[in-house]
Amino acid sequence: MRKVLRFVDRLIQILNATLTALALAAMFATVLTLVVARYGFGIAIFWGEELARYLMIYMAFIGAAVALRCNLHPRLTVFVSMLPRGAQQGIEVVINLLLIVTLVILFWHGLDVAREEGIMRTPALRIHYFWVFMAIPIGAALMLVQLAWRPFFPSLFVIHGDDDIPEDAA
Repeated sequence: MRKVLRFVDRLIQILNATLTALALAAMFATVLTLVVARYGFGIAIFWGEELARYLMIYMAFIGAAVALRCNLHPRLTVFVSMLPRGAQQGIEVVINLLLIVTLVILFWHGLDVAREEGIMRTPALRIHYFWVFMAIPIGAALMLVQLAWRPFFPSLFVIHGDDDIPEDAA
């Protein structure tokens, strides 16, 4: 059973990271196309800015689950790191419980907004806002899954910032 759960966890992590990367790539390609079309050919693509915005929203919500799994969400750790190890672990539990409550609220209210307000259409792309608003519950659900499985299976991805890279490797 553990092998099956590990396989599902890996699949979700890869899917999550792939969707984030695809949203970023599509957003980059859209913005690049808009710039080249406008300044290179004098053509304005009226729907491009809207598409890039919606891709960025999905990238942010889905990418937040990747960051959560890699333990890279922004937070202030200055004071917590000064506490004894036991207190740090206690604070981590409280933070995770508060995060779970927040994500459940975000999920339910996100679904509610998508159902109630999603019947309208976007101005340029003419898609239902339902698909735009669904980024919120999808992202919240993915974050809940990543948060729940984080203690049991390691993250497949290691994300380094500039200050994480050793001097001799740079």
